[in-house]
Amino acid sequence: MRKNWILISLLNFLIAAIMGLVLRAAFVWELNWIEFKNLLHGHSHVALLGWLYLGFFILIHGNFLPKEKASKPIYTYLFWLTQFSITGMMIAFPLQGYAGFSIFYSSLHIVLSYLFVFRVWRDHIKGCEQINLLLKTSLFLLLLSTLGVWGVAVIMGNGGGGGMLYQVAIQFYLHFQFNGWLIFALLTLIVKTFKVGFPRLGFRLVYGFLLSSQILTFALILFWAYQWSWAYYVNAVGVLLQLFGLVAIFVLKRKSLPKLSLHFSPKTKPWLILAVIVGLIRVAAQSLLVLPELAEMAVILRLFIIGFIHLSMLGLFSAYLMFSFINSNTMEVQNRGMKTAVWFYYLGFIGTEMLLFAQGFFFWQGWGSMAYFNESLLFFSCCLPLGICIYIHLFNKHQNRALLTNYT
Repeated sequence: MRKNWILISLLNFLIAAIMGLVLRAAFVWELNWIEFKNLLHGHSHVALLGWLYLGFFILIHGNFLPKEKASKPIYTYLFWLTQFSITGMMIAFPLQGYAGFSIFYSSLHIVLSYLFVFRVWRDHIKGCEQINLLLKTSLFLLLLSTLGVWGVAVIMGNGGGGGMLYQVAIQFYLHFQFNGWLIFALLTLIVKTFKVGFPRLGFRLVYGFLLSSQILTFALILFWAYQWSWAYYVNAVGVLLQLFGLVAIFVLKRKSLPKLSLHFSPKTKPWLILAVIVGLIRVAAQSLLVLPELAEMAVILRLFIIGFIHLSMLGLFSAYLMFSFINSNTMEVQNRGMKTAVWFYYLGFIGTEMLLFAQGFFFWQGWGSMAYFNESLLFFSCCLPLGICIYIHLFNKHQNRALLTNYT
């Protein structure tokens, strides 16, 4: 796995975290030098595309392509062109929001992702049938998600920008990113890394439950947008199918689950443990949305939406990427240094999540705003970039040591 690629994706993560920190600071101090909405767009694009997309790009490239195909120049060109598009968005969005340059770089990223999907679909190792199906499903859902972006362009071109259909198109993209391509990419990597094979019938049940649930739960967006009662029931079915899928995994693998992490070093386990716990919390939270009151609350209160997005991004996908980058490169780093990175990251993640959901609950109950909410949120938000910085320092130090060893 190419370590310089990993370092670039981690730097994108750090920049996204710093952007988020500035956004938090804007609620505490008057920052006239930023355009809040534009910086928010920059933060979200760099976090989703510069960190999560590139992170899974790297893991897919390193785990599912034969060496002779992975070493082809096309993947190097794809990576650096993708990073070029991300750098463009990193600069253009904070300066101008959605305008000529930012739209150009966003469109370039989508076109490059299509080429990535085409190449991986053609070049991937044709080995395990279950892994192949999961990988192809994740790639297909990545393509499907981009229909939301093109839909936004068509809607804006017809003067519908800011309307409900515009919002639904954006949510379509986000839903099939978080609940489509990223979830199935994560499942593919878990099956490959932990060698979690299923009996044929058991796999078909798990796959059917999970794929159906990710599609059907998009109905929650329609329920939010148009208050269609049937959409609420469709979402409830999707939530139950996801729960059935998780139960099926537990039943099929209950004997081997406790042994899965025994051969991982102490410096990798905290990241893996966080991803597992947050994954379970995520399923539990979605399962509660079968209750009408909670479903309505979840789609109306912005703090709950932000909290759930950060729960998935930071606690599930990011934690798994951090685990994988250490595990894949067998990093020889001091446990003390990694523990410091973990503690800062945990403190920032857990602190901000608790505050977001607590303040959302206060609003739901009509209790008003919590005392020192924005100041507390800013404090805990400082911890995330600190944890990421220490992680990057350890990774870069290991990389330089490895280069020196190879040279000598």
